Amino acid sequence: MNHADIKVLGIIAGAGEFPRLVMEGARRAGVEVVCMAIRGAASDELRPLCRSFRRFRAGAVEGPLAYFREEGVQHLVLAGQIKPATLYTMWPDATARRLLGQMDRRNAHSIFGAVCQLAAEHGITVLPSTTFMEECMPPAGHLAGPAPTEEQLKEARFGLAQAREIARLDIGQSIIVHGQQVVCVEAFKGTNECIRSGGYRGHGVTLCKVTKEGHDMRFDVPCLGLGTIRNAIRAGVNHIVFEASRTILFQRDEVVALCNEHGITLHAMEAPQTKDAPEEPAHMADDAAHAAAMAEEIQRLGIGHIAVVCDGVIIAVDDADGPLKCIRRAAAYMQQLRFMRLFNWICNLLMGRKTPPPAPMVLRTAPGYTLPPEAANIARKVGMALE
Repeated sequence: MNHADIKVLGIIAGAGEFPRLVMEGARRAGVEVVCMAIRGAASDELRPLCRSFRRFRAGAVEGPLAYFREEGVQHLVLAGQIKPATLYTMWPDATARRLLGQMDRRNAHSIFGAVCQLAAEHGITVLPSTTFMEECMPPAGHLAGPAPTEEQLKEARFGLAQAREIARLDIGQSIIVHGQQVVCVEAFKGTNECIRSGGYRGHGVTLCKVTKEGHDMRFDVPCLGLGTIRNAIRAGVNHIVFEASRTILFQRDEVVALCNEHGITLHAMEAPQTKDAPEEPAHMADDAAHAAAMAEEIQRLGIGHIAVVCDGVIIAVDDADGPLKCIRRAAAYMQQLRFMRLFNWICNLLMGRKTPPPAPMVLRTAPGYTLPPEAANIARKVGMALE
């Protein structure tokens, strides 16, 4: 879309550098900015960049729509990080509860896709998150650190192909590979935790980051910045490859300098097209069926044999570290959310809202694979449903 056609830009702002950079780009183009800042995520430092700035809780829909209408917003951008845990701890209003109730699978694509549709019904067009950010999306090429070796290029091609499959399944956008083996899959934990889990191997590994084919660039666009590089340095990741022209690189000069200083090879590549891959599994309301389908898919890819799902969200899949680490990882994530999920449920009951109690995690294995007894015992102890 021509930037000149945008008079007032609404921004739903999460955490990180993304909202500020979009705002600065809009201001350079002479566009006024109206910001809906998500409580607990967006920074107050955004205020001076906006004509209007107001905070709303995650899960609010009606208030933000009214706010944007009052401010004359006809174009909207979603920018910034919203933690995956928000899916379990947000406090939805009546409209958001209705939207959530219509979803078979609650993940970033289904939730933000519904928000975009609702905005359109109110005369607001949601633009790609990359609007005003085009200069921050590098084309294919070597960017920093030592030039990739032939071995690294081979590893990168393998990793990008596997990452594309993981993205197709809505499991995540990032993986860590070594040679021709996937050693860690992002899933619910996010990129930085993926780096921590996949690194510290005593040898270099490669981080691969992609979008899925047909990815909706209005939300959940892959990003890299200084935080990613610092985590990579600590974890021993010596090679980072991301999808060219579809990944936002924040603080490029600083990132390049840090990669050069620590010998991290950074480059952008075209992601391979998926050939003869099965279609994305249909949305499933049943967590058991969803987990079983994901376990079968990752076994087909040669990555692992089990998947853990909760409320339609893929919490974890196993990889080269095996099922025990996957189970413990998933348990740790959900332990952090247990109190908040229970608190939200009780509050809903007290307010007369009929909502089901927090669902347990569901673990399923791929066909022909038997979960080791020790892993099964630990899964039961942390509250996972196995049957």
